[in-house]
Amino acid sequence: MIIVPVVGPTMSKALSQIRESERYADIFELRLDLINEPDPARLVRASKRPLVATCRPSWEGGKFTGSESVRAQLLLEAAVSGVQYIDIEIEADPAIRLLFNDLRPSLQVIISHHKRAGSRFRVASEYARFAEVRADVVKFAYHADDASDCRFAFEFLRLARRDRRKAIAIAMGPFGEPSRVLYRIFGGWATFASAGAGAESAPGQIPAAELREVFGAHLLNTRTRVFGLLGDPVAHSKGPLIHNAQFRKAGLNAVYCRFRTQNLRAFMRHIAPDLEGLSVTIPFKETVIRYLARTDRSAREIGASNTVFRRNGKLVGTNTDAPAALESIERAISARGKRFLIVGAGGAARAVAYEARRRGADVRVTNRTDARSRILARRMKVSWLPWKEFKNGRRGIADVIVNATSVGMVPDVGRSVVPKRLVCGIVAVDAVYNPPVTRFLIDARRSGSRVVSGMDWFLNQAVRQAKVFGVRRPDPLLMLRTLRRHTPAT
Repeated sequence: MIIVPVVGPTMSKALSQIRESERYADIFELRLDLINEPDPARLVRASKRPLVATCRPSWEGGKFTGSESVRAQLLLEAAVSGVQYIDIEIEADPAIRLLFNDLRPSLQVIISHHKRAGSRFRVASEYARFAEVRADVVKFAYHADDASDCRFAFEFLRLARRDRRKAIAIAMGPFGEPSRVLYRIFGGWATFASAGAGAESAPGQIPAAELREVFGAHLLNTRTRVFGLLGDPVAHSKGPLIHNAQFRKAGLNAVYCRFRTQNLRAFMRHIAPDLEGLSVTIPFKETVIRYLARTDRSAREIGASNTVFRRNGKLVGTNTDAPAALESIERAISARGKRFLIVGAGGAARAVAYEARRRGADVRVTNRTDARSRILARRMKVSWLPWKEFKNGRRGIADVIVNATSVGMVPDVGRSVVPKRLVCGIVAVDAVYNPPVTRFLIDARRSGSRVVSGMDWFLNQAVRQAKVFGVRRPDPLLMLRTLRRHTPAT
């Protein structure tokens, strides 16, 4: 179930949040500590959904600073007004919990605990604390410092499922997004999602509309196959939009979410065993290979994998970037005999260099660090251009210039890595797809050059990835319509 917190801060705002989120919420949580002069009875009347009443004290991360007796009275008022659930902290005075026992079974009690950021803990010990109290639902929340930290939420839910207990476990913050999406897969009873941007009651909450319509989190189950995007950053990615739409159309019990990690080793050890496949982006296209059972020929020769999939229980790497990029470029110009200049030295640069050379192009690479250019050139059997010569270069330096860096990506949309004087009379290609038209492409278009958007490249590789992920007939038009619906016009 999806629980949407009602956070105010005014009663007017709170009532609006209920009206606007009713179609997405299974339950509303009345955050009485966040609403100025809350009127529980009025809020109860306004909702057609079941309600949780919470008045989180400051010592547990909330905003309520009054006495425990006043807090208890406010919660009792909500209970008498007709809420179905009361949320009480495990560290609250036991006398407060006893106040609500006489209201059972029409009123259910959620016993919760929120760890402070930076806290160290053992999941088994935290779970054991809840066994000592009477609760209809147990809730555990903590701050995640990496996507690999979601394992603590999944472990907590597995313990609760073993004991047939209703449980909620949340990894808070931007790294914890998978715990909010995948809760049902691990036996979770509910998750929390915001009424909208700016209406979060805790860091990392996803808007309820997105959680329901993009991820279909409320429909997942223990048999759902999990795929996702691995990288840092990942918040800008449109991958969940297109891959989840393809899964739904194909009738697959699968979900695609974002895994933001800065600790690849921990992620591959603790999270990857539960996954069926990954799209891999910056900065892990090269380093992910060391954690795979094997790679196919393209990934081996490129030295980078942007796609990981499970076969016979083992993780295998391939590269859909290379053919996807050249397929996009060759709609504008044949690669054979053309001079390619590739800016960058990461996985995307490797892929384009490999495939362009294979198709007969004369390829040079350049990067801010000349040593990386030399290494890439040697591996890909191409030539390299010192960065200083590139930045001081003149018009006609190449027929095709490819930005294979992240420069120009949201939110840094005003920058281009390619000097304006170089963009005249070329085919300009950008790996960045968000925004779909970057500063580099705008400069090139104004100079009369042909441009190839990263969006085209992205769609081509996404079609190939979808096939690897089990979609027999991916629909490129559905992908394009989905992206256009969720991408601002440029």
